[in-house]
Amino acid sequence: MDINGLLLQATTLMGLGMTFVFLFLGLLMLAVMLMAKYVPADKVVSRKNGQAEKEAAGISATPVNPKLIAAITGAVQQYRKTAKA
Repeated sequence: MDINGLLLQATTLMGLGMTFVFLFLGLLMLAVMLMAKYVPADKVVSRKNGQAEKEAAGISATPVNPKLIAAITGAVQQYRKTAKA
């Protein structure tokens, strides 16, 4: 084939590819908008003593064992000592 035929074929393939991508993204956007409209959002379940608010803020509902904190701290210090050497 000559260069004009190849350029025409390349332009056709590029146009088809761009059209399919545009259509797919348009359908995806339409699906997301319809889901946002018709699918209800999750609601926070109310718990006693404001436990849901504490969990959302990152505050643990159960106290952390001090022995566990000491073990983790010791392990980190030991790692840092061996990493420097």
